[in-house]
Amino acid sequence: MDLSWTGKQQAIRSEFASLASRTDRGELHLGRHAFDQQTWDHLRDAGLWQMIVPKEFGGRGPDWWDFTAALEGLASTIRTPGLLLSVIAQAGMVYALDLFGTKAQQSEYFRRILRGQLSATAIADPDTGTDVRASSTFLSQRPNETFVLNGQKYNIAHAPVASFTLVVCKLEGHARDGISLVLVDQNREGVTIGPQDCKLGNLDLPTGQLIFKDVPLHYGHILGTPGEGLRNLVRFASLGRLYYGLVASALCEPMLAEALSYAKKRHTFGQPIVDHQYVQKKLTDIRIGADTAKWVSYGALNQLLNTSPDAVMTCSIAKLAGASAITNGAMDLLKLYGSRGYHEGKVSTFLRDSLAFCSVGGTEEMHRRNIMNQMMRQARPATKAPKEPALVLKSTDGALDRETARMEESC
Repeated sequence: MDLSWTGKQQAIRSEFASLASRTDRGELHLGRHAFDQQTWDHLRDAGLWQMIVPKEFGGRGPDWWDFTAALEGLASTIRTPGLLLSVIAQAGMVYALDLFGTKAQQSEYFRRILRGQLSATAIADPDTGTDVRASSTFLSQRPNETFVLNGQKYNIAHAPVASFTLVVCKLEGHARDGISLVLVDQNREGVTIGPQDCKLGNLDLPTGQLIFKDVPLHYGHILGTPGEGLRNLVRFASLGRLYYGLVASALCEPMLAEALSYAKKRHTFGQPIVDHQYVQKKLTDIRIGADTAKWVSYGALNQLLNTSPDAVMTCSIAKLAGASAITNGAMDLLKLYGSRGYHEGKVSTFLRDSLAFCSVGGTEEMHRRNIMNQMMRQARPATKAPKEPALVLKSTDGALDRETARMEESC
């Protein structure tokens, strides 16, 4: 397994690092208060989405390693995570459509994404969070192969500004099964967009609620088979998890370089503070955390693209490693800089924004549960392959065993 960048990918990484370095930093210290549409348009024009959209729909891909090089380049210079989280969310939508969309859905939504339209994915209900099996957003069947959607979703990235949303819901009349995925335009009859959330950080990542009241739908709006959406959700949500780990690692890099430079120049007790062991521990902990998250994320992507049965677990590990690296690293930086770090500026903004990684893509508790479930699956004695084909879930490019979907209680 070769995990080194090719010459082409190195060029892509450099190109997108340069693009991100030119973003407007005028509100860096206070955080942006609106979605950065200008940079989003620059990403479109630079061909970011063409890398992962199939050729038959106007793209050049999908090549997820080229895209990963671009994402890592963006994260190495953009300094704040808001837009990176937007890119990851959009990539998850492309992956979902590529794996599970019909030709008609792919034709419509891939072309909209290539034009720069923003998507959203609505998973959490206000009353049940990300325990999707307990969702109170229902898809009810009506005559002539039609449906209506009712319920409410919250904490949705891009809800106030998106063009369309993938909604996780449940078939009416089902207990904890029947999970379905539906594609809904924001301007569709019965959709109400709630006010933008007020958050601690990442103010350039608008989040909010969506309310659905008898939204009319048909089979063309359903991604995959009604009632069988959980396994598909686990599959494409795993891509986002590993990318959270990767960007968290990359965001630490420039902050660590500046901290090392500061520690060489700052003197206490007659010597630069970099010579103090407690300062060295802070700096080396950031290095170890960032590198761990980066390499686990690479491995997780390799597993996911090759449909390894361990991919779901490794993607959760990548997400946790990245969240730990960036949150612990941000706190260590605040301590290292002392009162300077506590003032409004790069360090305090970095800490405020980094805390989003505690919950984005799932909480630590949720991922530890997932990892434990996968460990228990691995520890079971090997049994003969079942004869019943329904026990194996097959997609267009591989297989995923049912235990993975069954044990994943939330996403």
